[in-house]
Amino acid sequence: MLGAMTVRVRFAPSPTGELHIGSVRTTLYNWFFARHYSGTLILRIEDTDQERYDPKALPSIYEGLRWIGIAWDEGPREGGPHAPYVQSQRLATYTEHAERLVGMGAAYYCFCSKVRLEQVRAAQQARGEITKYDRFCRRIDPAEAAARAQKESHVVRLKVPDEGSVAIEDLVHGHVEWPLATVDDQILLKSDGFPTYQLAVVVDDHLMGITHVLRGDEWLPSTPKHLLVYRAFRWDVPQHGHLPSVLGLQGGKKLSKREGATRVTEFRELGYLPEALVNYLSLIGWAPGTEEEVFTAEDLIRVWRIEQVQKGGGRWDPQRLDWFNGVWIRRLSDDELLRRLEPFLPAEWDRATVRRTIPLIKERIVTLVEARDQIAFLFSDRVTPDPAQLLPKGKSAAEARSALGRAREALSSATPFDHANAEAALKRLAADLGWKQGEVNMGVRVAVTGTRVGPPLYESLELLGRERALARIASAEALLAG
Repeated sequence: MLGAMTVRVRFAPSPTGELHIGSVRTTLYNWFFARHYSGTLILRIEDTDQERYDPKALPSIYEGLRWIGIAWDEGPREGGPHAPYVQSQRLATYTEHAERLVGMGAAYYCFCSKVRLEQVRAAQQARGEITKYDRFCRRIDPAEAAARAQKESHVVRLKVPDEGSVAIEDLVHGHVEWPLATVDDQILLKSDGFPTYQLAVVVDDHLMGITHVLRGDEWLPSTPKHLLVYRAFRWDVPQHGHLPSVLGLQGGKKLSKREGATRVTEFRELGYLPEALVNYLSLIGWAPGTEEEVFTAEDLIRVWRIEQVQKGGGRWDPQRLDWFNGVWIRRLSDDELLRRLEPFLPAEWDRATVRRTIPLIKERIVTLVEARDQIAFLFSDRVTPDPAQLLPKGKSAAEARSALGRAREALSSATPFDHANAEAALKRLAADLGWKQGEVNMGVRVAVTGTRVGPPLYESLELLGRERALARIASAEALLAG
């Protein structure tokens, strides 16, 4: 497939919003491919859709990809031999190429108004026909059209052949062919001087030496239009691979924000690790052919193959991401986990105390936010438990209150007040009450932490200290009395 070819691939997002997780997956595949073959990855910003342009999008793209760990070789800020890498800064190049196509007889000026185009479309729909341009301006004498173009508003359209077909050997989908009768005389250059995507993407890919176009399969229907532009210029066509979409929970449509987090910033704010996101995303649409699931980025660069990418979309599964995040959290050293937690911790929290909790929570957390929430009770003056959670199953409020009182007495005499003595005291209490250990411990846990989920109880009591622990148990007793 590659021979002696130097691989050059690109990620070319449109800055119309924050970086989406589906775009990250496409970028990852390009990155794996480029690095595996010691090639070049280019970041190019395709901002020809000025109506939807979002000035916040470019920082989001940069920050999101950097956080994920993706490194590219050429781009808007990095520069490179084919700068500029922002399409709105390359308008003269597109105009030149559009005019060249007109001069070659492969494109023509179109002067039709929006009103006329709408009328044509409505008439075609009424007749049950495919809606496309009726080629009215294609019949204008080229000399007359050139003269009118000096004075009248116009667009440039590609002159699509009347017969035949175009085809590619897609690296994912295999042979794909389109009859030209279904392809419109597409607009290449708009009246405002901006190119359409169909012209800009082909010109840029050619001038930037792109060897492989790996992009989402939503672009597959547009491919015949791109192939015709390549053909008109008599340029070689890069190899194409159209990647499966990241589908939503129901598996039928692309992942949307209605189904939860979809933007990279959201996953970062929720406390996911970039290693986990890279690992999980790589497996949506690709399989290694083994039972192995946990991969570093370096592993993926080594083992990822375009031939193993599936044709159908892969379903997004938040529970699977949670599993991977837990795996990667547990792979971190305690000191590194503390460092990763830093952005989520209030400045006033004592870091030495936080560090002591790391070994206790590491096996119990799924996200960094969850870690913060599990230890928050240590840094609060008081907690307000739900009275219902203080009741062991099948026990009355009076029984639960009495058990808490007995627990307070038992812990008050535990000396020294450490996890071993706290454990011994509560075990003796459970035996005296004839309760299961979990029934005693749950009430105490909720009383001192405010929740049923958190670090191990006995170690939590030690970290909290005798005075604060006993005060919280007493407060819980008062709740049950009221």
